[in-house]
Amino acid sequence: MKRLLSLSLALVMCLSLAACGGGQSASGSAGADTFSADLAQFYEDNVNKAGEFPMMMELDADMLEMTYPGLSDVERTQTVAYTAAISAAACEVAMVEVADAGDVKTVQDIFQARIDAQIDGGAWYPETIEQWQENAQIVTRGNYVCLFVVPEEFGDFAGAFNAL
Repeated sequence: MKRLLSLSLALVMCLSLAACGGGQSASGSAGADTFSADLAQFYEDNVNKAGEFPMMMELDADMLEMTYPGLSDVERTQTVAYTAAISAAACEVAMVEVADAGDVKTVQDIFQARIDAQIDGGAWYPETIEQWQENAQIVTRGNYVCLFVVPEEFGDFAGAFNAL
């Protein structure tokens, strides 16, 4: 009888603990392991919603490494990176899905270094430096790390990404 009661109690405890699962991960989003996004489609959808978005150019592998030093050392499953075609416009979107969750912090640091470099004079013009200060956002969700430098009038890319 004692043994049956002990087994029943153990079963109830296991079921109770199982019911508590599925909460938020350390990155703050529920079910981060199941989150999936098509970064190219996300970019296209949001640029189309923005209306008269600045003229953008996609960064090839060489430009990507010059703009985000160290990113080529990170194994990525998706990479989408665009920057304004003219330096007077502070507009940039870089989104990466890393193959290994251990690389998320590395990409965050690379994106932060880009922001710091632009604010420290890399953006050239006082107005663009100010735009980098006011609009640069790094968003992390699961294995995805995004840098959005998008003026308000073109939409909330960070909010849209978090809403996926």
